Amino acid sequence: MTCTIFPSVSLALAELEALITQAQAADRLAPVTILVPSHAAGLDVTRYLGRTLNGGAGSVGVRAFTLKDLATELIADDDAVDGRRPLLPVLRLGAVSRVLLDEPGLFKDVADQPATARAIARTAELLDAVPDPSAPDLPDLTQEVLRLHGASKEALGQQWYTDHEAFTLASNKVGTRTMRQRLGTIIGFMLGTENRPAEAIFKQSLEAAGMQLLRAAGSAETDARLLTASDADDEVRAVVRLVVERLATGTPGHRIGIFHSASEPYAALLTQRLSQAGVTFVGPAAHRLKDSPLARGLLHLLKLDPQDPDARAILNIHAESTFSWHEQKLPSSAVCERLYANPPAEDDSAGADSTKAAEYLEKFGIFQSFIRALAARINQVQTAATWSDASASLVSLLEDFMGPRGSGERPEKSAARDALVQAASDLRHLDLVGPLPRPSLIQSAMEDAIASKGGWTGKSGTGVVIGSYADAVARDLDVIFLIGVAEGLAPARIRENPLLPDSVRALLASGLPTVEQRAEASKEQFFAALAAASERFITSPRGDLRGSGSYQVSRWINVRPKPQDQLQSFAHGIENSAPTADALPPTSQEWRLRHILTAEERTAALQEDTALQNALAATRDRRDGIFSRFNGNLGAYAGTIVDPEKPLSPTRLEDWVISPFSYLLKNVLKVSILEDVALEVQISPQQRGILVHQVLEDYVRSITKDGLPPSSDRLMELADGAFEEVANPAWLSHVWERNQAMLRQDLKRVLADDQDRFDDGWKYLAEEASFGPEDTDSHPPVELTLEDGTVVRFRGKVDRIDQQSDGSVRVIDYKTGKADKYKSLKEHPTAEGSRYQLPVYGLFARTLADSSANVSAEYWFISKAGGFAKIGYSVTDEVVEQLRADVGLIISALRNGIFPPRPESDRYVNFTTMMGAQELGQRWLKLQNAPELEPYAQLLKAEK
Repeated sequence: MTCTIFPSVSLALAELEALITQAQAADRLAPVTILVPSHAAGLDVTRYLGRTLNGGAGSVGVRAFTLKDLATELIADDDAVDGRRPLLPVLRLGAVSRVLLDEPGLFKDVADQPATARAIARTAELLDAVPDPSAPDLPDLTQEVLRLHGASKEALGQQWYTDHEAFTLASNKVGTRTMRQRLGTIIGFMLGTENRPAEAIFKQSLEAAGMQLLRAAGSAETDARLLTASDADDEVRAVVRLVVERLATGTPGHRIGIFHSASEPYAALLTQRLSQAGVTFVGPAAHRLKDSPLARGLLHLLKLDPQDPDARAILNIHAESTFSWHEQKLPSSAVCERLYANPPAEDDSAGADSTKAAEYLEKFGIFQSFIRALAARINQVQTAATWSDASASLVSLLEDFMGPRGSGERPEKSAARDALVQAASDLRHLDLVGPLPRPSLIQSAMEDAIASKGGWTGKSGTGVVIGSYADAVARDLDVIFLIGVAEGLAPARIRENPLLPDSVRALLASGLPTVEQRAEASKEQFFAALAAASERFITSPRGDLRGSGSYQVSRWINVRPKPQDQLQSFAHGIENSAPTADALPPTSQEWRLRHILTAEERTAALQEDTALQNALAATRDRRDGIFSRFNGNLGAYAGTIVDPEKPLSPTRLEDWVISPFSYLLKNVLKVSILEDVALEVQISPQQRGILVHQVLEDYVRSITKDGLPPSSDRLMELADGAFEEVANPAWLSHVWERNQAMLRQDLKRVLADDQDRFDDGWKYLAEEASFGPEDTDSHPPVELTLEDGTVVRFRGKVDRIDQQSDGSVRVIDYKTGKADKYKSLKEHPTAEGSRYQLPVYGLFARTLADSSANVSAEYWFISKAGGFAKIGYSVTDEVVEQLRADVGLIISALRNGIFPPRPESDRYVNFTTMMGAQELGQRWLKLQNAPELEPYAQLLKAEK
């Protein structure tokens, strides 16, 4: 066995050609077998030989294999594997899981944990190479692992064969005369140190059979340029810029390679930056099957409790566009979010928007049916009696609930689904060796199957080659970039296997590589990768992209970068480079940014860049406090925002005063904030208010409609029923009990106050009286003629209406919070233009009373927190006139498209808190004195 080391792959390829020419000198059809480290390297080698052998005519007898492919071919007709199949990883995991459950031994406390079986199954591949597992000096833990390994092999039976068996059988065949004639001249091209003992033994048998070895190792000191960047992102940006420059000078893309030391973060950064630059690339996919929305969604579904499925988890999966129900068309993710947060009631289908409400109710029914059907299918998976049943149920789950939406589906999504179906189908084999299926085992088996499946981007020979250092070995390229060459990344930290530490490997004497040997193999691989091209770049980050630490250039590199080899940051390049041919910007974004900072900023080409000009105008207007369309001035749409025929609720007017911009988002653009009440540990203030309103509504209705006498017992009975209906299992029980006690006390106090009213001659007239909606049970809208002659129509729902024996009418609106924010109503009927419910409700009450009767409106704070205060007034002509003036201002603003970004309170979740209260507050300070807002200054500067 001879081994020749060359300084570059190109020289090694030239020697390979010479050896083949020599081997086929007497017979052009003489067999030649080339062993290569990867399939991609095999393609490069065969393409090179096709161009060079026999004057470009190639050679029929030359074949390239990886070690595993050759071993598989050699044993294809061996009686030892006749009728047997390669062992599937899921079967090894199943056999180990079964043995752990039957005879856990030292692992009895963790035998039922999927991670235990997974760790032992991963170690089992190494233990296959141990010839005699009975060494007496082995630690108890190792002996236990060996016992479990032996028992799992026995459970697997003779239907399957492992990679170790395949390599061992192939090794035995290599030395035979027949096989030597079949293989002919054997050349190992750029083969490295093998970490798997069986593969190493097979390689040794080939060497014993006369395999000649050709290797190449590059040098970082002489032929490579070392560059450093501030962090991994800037490093990748700089490399992509250099790639674009090489492409511009005529270097073909398939002759350029970029190879990284660590998939995280380089794989994703590379694909992102190359895509942004419009550069075609080929190599392992940055996103594996486990990263696909379909795989994530399926694994999340397997974790659900089918008896009580978490709707939030289902909504999260739906948000990634993974569901496609075969029975009905599922509403969109946004609609389902709204249905979950605000489920419709049966009586919502009546009224002015009855058609829309009916559609909303129908979609809610579809959503509920989908959850029930999905839960039933998940239950079918989890309760399967056999692995074949579990496999079939998983496949039907994928096809019926996560199937394709149409013929236009993206290829990567179809490929992910096909891979998941195959992984699910493979589970049926576990009936032969595995334990009975249970939810945790099904989930673990699918996780392992999904994690083992990678992916590929592009077609070989069509673009820039990307991958890891291992993918660079034996490649035939012109330019190579090895990135991430920093301590901690290259070499990466290699940890011992706790189930098979190095000290035990030495005792086993089985050739299992130690940490030191694996580290040396990584170094050898790096320098082999460096030899893949004549122009070589080595790059290293100086800082950690995800932390505050710093990196040093790898110990493998003896030379240190010069100051001029320290790449400046992306921001520095933008600020100091001009868009010239000497420094090509790889992306359109970088081109725009460079234009802004050069003398060409005001050129005609730049002025025609609509996106850029809009961004600059938005920044200028918000910085300088200019009331433009970027600050809520929709004057261009004046008169089209408000429908004069559609009734408004008084709270809509209050919303505009609180924050006109939030009004625009919520009421015009229909943007809503969905609060997940299921995450609360106690009843929320909003739920508390709804509950109390419902109890009092039912109680008053029992008197006004059913004719029952007032009764404290009936009120408490209604309250208990409501408590039981709204109770959430997630609430803290002791807090909920205390809340119930407080609510009962508040309701009893309300009843006592009502009795005092009855003694003064008052009685209930109506509960939840609505006006405005176009249905038979509602009163018509309340109309108010403004000073300019236009008519505003109002709608609303009054909590309660009382009437006194003298004909006086009082409308009451319940409030369960504090009364502090409403005290200004005592001085002004609209609280300086910020409160409109009382005067509008009073206007409605005037339509129910005689013209001579007194009409009043009040807020009643029906809780201890509100002190059971009553704040209100008589709805006189003067109150109506004030209402007319203030409403006129708001209607004028709505019609003129006035929606400035006045911030809301930042003490609770709203649009202000989501957008950033501090920034929005600063914008309002600059904008509030704009001339266009002067007519509305009194309303907009009122207390919130």
